[in-house]
Amino acid sequence: MALVEVVVMFLPAIPAYVWLWPNVAQEASVLVQSAVYLYLLAGCLIIGLRRWNGSQLGLNREGIGISLLCGTGVVAAMALGRLATDLPLGLQPLTFERLLSELLFYFGLVGFVEELLFRGLIYRVLDEWRGAGLAILGSALAFGLYHAGWAGSLGVLSITVLGLVFGLIRWRAGGILGLIVVHGLFDVVSKEMYPSLTVEQAAHVSVVNPFVALVGDVLMLSIVVYLWKLHPRVQRRRV
Repeated sequence: MALVEVVVMFLPAIPAYVWLWPNVAQEASVLVQSAVYLYLLAGCLIIGLRRWNGSQLGLNREGIGISLLCGTGVVAAMALGRLATDLPLGLQPLTFERLLSELLFYFGLVGFVEELLFRGLIYRVLDEWRGAGLAILGSALAFGLYHAGWAGSLGVLSITVLGLVFGLIRWRAGGILGLIVVHGLFDVVSKEMYPSLTVEQAAHVSVVNPFVALVGDVLMLSIVVYLWKLHPRVQRRRV
């Protein structure tokens, strides 16, 4: 039933987010995005806390170190992957006001809500239903689908891969607090690198520097191998 409720919750949320990027002016997009995230947050809390406590949804201190370490490596790998494309960098002088607003929005709202939804609630539902394998894969696919409205085919693929690695970190770490920080960092870095990225640009990305892309791929693969084969899984008690 929890899985059914999550699907029902997503039905209006996905069209809202798919419609958002191509049709809402930049000035209004933050307000509309905030409304979508608050809707998702309310759904996560209503669905999740009726069945589990916050710790069981990943809001605990387990595995923060491994989350931050591997997550920062993932952010670096994804940044290299983007630098290898023909997307034009749009670096601007850093101002305190802009940085503060981005930190509050991407860490306090986007990172928190998306991790609670995908690596918290959806991961927990699928893990209890069919185990960690489906939890990692299913949460990653949902994560990629959620971004399909603006990312383009290559972008959706890279976001799904990001979701898979985040799912592995969730599996190894046992919590999502570190992932919330990493998720916010990833979004802030992306925003600073490409502040005016459009749907058309994201949908027509080409790799122009294969060596940089290869370095990013090797780094990402190394993190995956470490998480999958080398790092000891946190043995946590189910309550």
